[in-house]
Amino acid sequence: MQPRAYDNELTYLTHKQDDSAEAFHQAYEDAVESVRADLGQSHALKIDGEAVETGDTFTVTSPGNLDLEIGEFAAGSEEDVEAAVSAAAAAAPDWEALDVESRVEIFQDAADLMRDRKFELAAALSLENGKNRTEAMADVDEAIDFLDFYSSEFERAGGYEFDTGEPTPGQHTTNVLRPYGVFGVISPFNFPMALFVGMSSGAMVAGNTVVAKPASTTPLTAHLFVDILHEAGLPEGVINVVTGGGSDVGQPLVEHEDVSGVAFTGSRTVGLNIQETFMELGKRGPVIAELGGKNPVIVSDTADVDDAVEGVMNGAFSFSGQKCSATSRVYVHEDVIDEFTDKLVAETEDLTIGRATERDTFVSPLIDDSALEYYQEITEQAEADGTVRTGGTVVTDGDLADGRFVEPTVVTDIPHEHDLAREEHFLPFVTIHPISDLDEGIEKSNDSEYGLCAGLFSQDDAEIDRWFDEIESGMTYVNRTQSATTGALVQAQPFGGWKFSGTTGKFAGGYWYLQQFMREQSRTRVE
Repeated sequence: MQPRAYDNELTYLTHKQDDSAEAFHQAYEDAVESVRADLGQSHALKIDGEAVETGDTFTVTSPGNLDLEIGEFAAGSEEDVEAAVSAAAAAAPDWEALDVESRVEIFQDAADLMRDRKFELAAALSLENGKNRTEAMADVDEAIDFLDFYSSEFERAGGYEFDTGEPTPGQHTTNVLRPYGVFGVISPFNFPMALFVGMSSGAMVAGNTVVAKPASTTPLTAHLFVDILHEAGLPEGVINVVTGGGSDVGQPLVEHEDVSGVAFTGSRTVGLNIQETFMELGKRGPVIAELGGKNPVIVSDTADVDDAVEGVMNGAFSFSGQKCSATSRVYVHEDVIDEFTDKLVAETEDLTIGRATERDTFVSPLIDDSALEYYQEITEQAEADGTVRTGGTVVTDGDLADGRFVEPTVVTDIPHEHDLAREEHFLPFVTIHPISDLDEGIEKSNDSEYGLCAGLFSQDDAEIDRWFDEIESGMTYVNRTQSATTGALVQAQPFGGWKFSGTTGKFAGGYWYLQQFMREQSRTRVE
């Protein structure tokens, strides 16, 4: 059987190219009405293919409309984690033994089901985490891409089993990669479909079983995907979902003796704590973690300033900067910094702040109250220690008073060494800094404990080549108006970082990702 050809799922772009953007918008708006009508239901844990109720629950509301209840979700406990891990461990031998073709078929069927329901899934995602329609659809598209790419890669590699021949007479050898067993998957709110799907499917395609804890602000999306997996034929126990808090669910999951590895996307602090826990407990399995960024962009004196403004604005303020890849600090040549900053401020002030489901919305609501409080804290600090050129205010007008909306913020006169220019904020907040030349820009860009994404705007080929060679970042973009640092595509632009931005140096959506979920075994038989 030939592996299925892989292509990125570019729904909105395809509609635009086909001159059918209106059909896209109508399908999305119809899906919003349909999904909205079904919100507010109760959702149990999913363990060994069964719905498991708990004594405690928590309610999720939409960040763009706090009066809109997404649903009520079971709050898991250490006992529920124990039951889920037991189910996953029991399912592991049969799942590993399943032949390559049958395993791959399940994930390809799941991808096809997601294609059929992509507008429904994007609408649910918008309402649950506040992404506007195009970004919500891109989130769903990326999830489909992960399913297709990982399954096609696993099939192309023949399940990572290689006949290595007869090194000496009478001996026959094979080399295989085998799954570790049970993986914990802890996913974030900002890409609730793509990252939940990517991490869990990576583990499962490789032959592991999974106990997953989605972010407590976005559990509905995870439930929708797991339902699709089971419809596609995934055996019971291969994936189990335990919703709830980090201390009640996440920590017991990481510490469980039968959990061999963890896939995690989130804060540096939590990710490093997971690594430390594994070391303290003597676990030898992998912690596959993506841990954020403080992503720099350099604007050279040779740059097209209008292109740089568009790229920085899109990178800094799409989804209100709630991306580990968001543009957060910009080093601009002193000869063009005034022009660049004035234009960025003007363009930023024209952005539409609004609810996710409104067609013109660009700036999304913040996910929770702690993000809103942190925004107020750092903008007050920016006003005290620098110059807030635009933004810095919580939006409380009209319908937006019912959600967590803030203004995108551009700040100048902050020293490179200042905490505002060094710490990840996960907010629509960008600092602008003058540089005298490319040397200074590269030096300051690299002067960070993070190394996730970086961007450059320049028309000088020598500058571009040098920047690619010297920038310390896992993902690098030049002259990208679509976004200076965000918007990676599966296979073409594998997602991951250097330094404290990641733990493995192997990137999601790339050719070396799946192997991280497996360990090598050499087999020799004397005949």
